[in-house]
Amino acid sequence: MGQEDEAVWTRVCRADEVPANGMKAFAVGGTSVLIVHTGAEFVAFQAMCPHEAIPLEQGIHDGCLLTCLEHTWQFDLKTGAPVGEAEEGLTGYRLREEGGAIYVALE
Repeated sequence: MGQEDEAVWTRVCRADEVPANGMKAFAVGGTSVLIVHTGAEFVAFQAMCPHEAIPLEQGIHDGCLLTCLEHTWQFDLKTGAPVGEAEEGLTGYRLREEGGAIYVALE
């Protein structure tokens, strides 16, 4: 984490706490953050579906799309953009994996 980076990075968890092709929600300050292991990388988004505040941790993903099981809203795992019938995207957070730990910047 270079000095030129003004972001505030917060340690969320050990990388091995999120299984390959799995996901898990964590409280980071007052924000609930979903860490997704796509199989190739880790990504971080808001943990609640913007439709009806359903925990996205209860959903499923295929490495490319995250699906909320409540009303099948889908989101692109690279960008958080809405896909298909979803009307609103997800807030994404910058993520770094370093020394076996996952860090996010909420701003």
